[in-house]
Amino acid sequence: MLTHIWNRYSYIIILFVFSFSSAGFLLFSNGDQPSYETVKVGKGDTLWTIAERFEDDYSMTREEFIRWVGEENDLISYSIEPGMSLVLPVESTTFSDRELQLAMNNK
Repeated sequence: MLTHIWNRYSYIIILFVFSFSSAGFLLFSNGDQPSYETVKVGKGDTLWTIAERFEDDYSMTREEFIRWVGEENDLISYSIEPGMSLVLPVESTTFSDRELQLAMNNK
């Protein structure tokens, strides 16, 4: 009886098992990893000024923030240069939200 079912429906069974496994893998592989903000360093920026600019968006001390940024971005020293891209321990927002927030802060 089981042989008869397997012979008739094996493709459907395999497709179902594969689909279910793939969905489970995709659901659990990236679900708990936060998406971090990436910023481009501007002229006159330092890690300290960047930490001040985003201080409402992270829950650590400025020193911990600077240490995290240095380690995550593989910085040899804590000096940064204009044009560099840095990953920050700040949850990513849409570009328009961040742009709006920075414009409001500059008023």
